[in-house]
Amino acid sequence: MSLETVPLVEITDIHENSILNKWLLISTPIPVIVILGIYLLTVLKIGPKFMEKREPYNIKGIMMVYNLYQIIYNSYIVGMLLLNREVQRYLIEHSCRPLHYSKNPFNDEFYHASWCYLFSKIVDLLDTFFMVLKKKNSHITFLHLYHHTAMVTGTWISIKYVRAELGVIPGAINSGVHVIMYTYYFLAALGPEVQKYLWWKRYLTKIQIAQFIIIIAFLGYLYLNDCEVSQACNVLWIANVFVIFCLFMNFYIKTYLQRDKSKNYKTFKKG
Repeated sequence: MSLETVPLVEITDIHENSILNKWLLISTPIPVIVILGIYLLTVLKIGPKFMEKREPYNIKGIMMVYNLYQIIYNSYIVGMLLLNREVQRYLIEHSCRPLHYSKNPFNDEFYHASWCYLFSKIVDLLDTFFMVLKKKNSHITFLHLYHHTAMVTGTWISIKYVRAELGVIPGAINSGVHVIMYTYYFLAALGPEVQKYLWWKRYLTKIQIAQFIIIIAFLGYLYLNDCEVSQACNVLWIANVFVIFCLFMNFYIKTYLQRDKSKNYKTFKKG
């Protein structure tokens, strides 16, 4: 298949917009705004108030089904984007210089994957609802809320206004990390007999941090090479991912490095 590079046109192409506007959640920002508004109001106000005088709910079964769903769904996204050799070749050759819509043989794959990715970010919001039901309000940190709301908002903006190629590689990386993350959660939910083998918990955060570094490097490549993508959105994503990276680094330092340092100090004092 010959993939000839042609000048890029804006996403405002009439044919392209007519397709986008037929998709659920895409034609207008109102559904996403309403979803995020309900999300924040529920997890910050309504949910904690509702649970104030109640015992934590036992939702182990629901959590296991949810984790299994996340593993399967995110694996589907990764497979859709990275297992097709023609798609791989296109991404290698044209991530920086996307083909015009009329010349791109993979429009359906990219737009379908983009919508699936947006839906996955919306489903991810359930993580916080489960924390509320289990009365783990201390886990609902600024990092947690910023991460979830920023990913939904940024993904919607990217799908609506930017060529899909910009987000394919970062989206595939992020979905792959989610497969690993929810596999851990699913195994941990099986109980103590399995948990004792899950020595790699702290490495989950390292994997998440590594993905942010790789994604920032890729987006930086698109910027430094003056690639034919929306550089305004590209810079916005670099800034957003960098903020999340800093928050995760802060979490890792406080949760693991400072705890290890304190533990070693106490051991030294006892000795």
